[in-house]
Amino acid sequence: MERAPAPPPAPPLSVVIPTLNAGRTVAAAIRSVPAGAEVIVVDGGSADDTLKAAADAGDRPGPPPRLLVTPPGRAVQLNRGAAAASGEALLFLHADCVLPGNAGEEVRRILRAPGVVGGFFPQRPAGGGALLEFLAAGANRRAEWLSLPYGDQAMFVRREAFLRVGGFPGVPIMEDPGLARRLRGLGHLRPAAAPVTIGIGHWRRLGVALTGILDLATLLAWLLGVPPGRIAPIYGRLHRGRKGTTPSA
Repeated sequence: MERAPAPPPAPPLSVVIPTLNAGRTVAAAIRSVPAGAEVIVVDGGSADDTLKAAADAGDRPGPPPRLLVTPPGRAVQLNRGAAAASGEALLFLHADCVLPGNAGEEVRRILRAPGVVGGFFPQRPAGGGALLEFLAAGANRRAEWLSLPYGDQAMFVRREAFLRVGGFPGVPIMEDPGLARRLRGLGHLRPAAAPVTIGIGHWRRLGVALTGILDLATLLAWLLGVPPGRIAPIYGRLHRGRKGTTPSA
């Protein structure tokens, strides 16, 4: 009896974390990264202690975080981090999100599957009540059915595929589904089994219901072809002043 071929080895993983005034949350995000993975924090000019908090989070197993500074703009920061990464697999993690304990295993499992170029984690809010849980469940269904995950779903991708499609589009908003749309031409994006825990600061300024409506309207406008440059000023005005990473849906 012939033996089944051994699965391909797991690709080395690099995790890119874009930050802007994320001093209260970035350490937890870094410490959730799988042991041994490379961590690259790309700051967009924080006015708080983000960089110090990131450096102090280097007591996790594995190499200490690499700290980069760029002009603000999540697409700019993400592409800069990816360019500096050495891993064959890239995972993009928001600074207010925490990966599950088996994140490394999930990335390896999904990227080994034939025809798959990447994946994402279902989101689970860190509190916020029943309505937010309902909206998160809807976001997970949208990401799975349309293969359009958002940034707070910790998208990951093979480096070769990321480079082949040109990385994140250089837009001020909707860069994450923009990358997913590019990747769909190369292969499948699959959801992980375990969720990423997301911060709820995004939902506090306008409240859960209004934020859900705004995010849905933003997605529909983008799907209908409204340029992100027209969407971003409206979205930004409504969320101006909130702390964390740069405004993005």
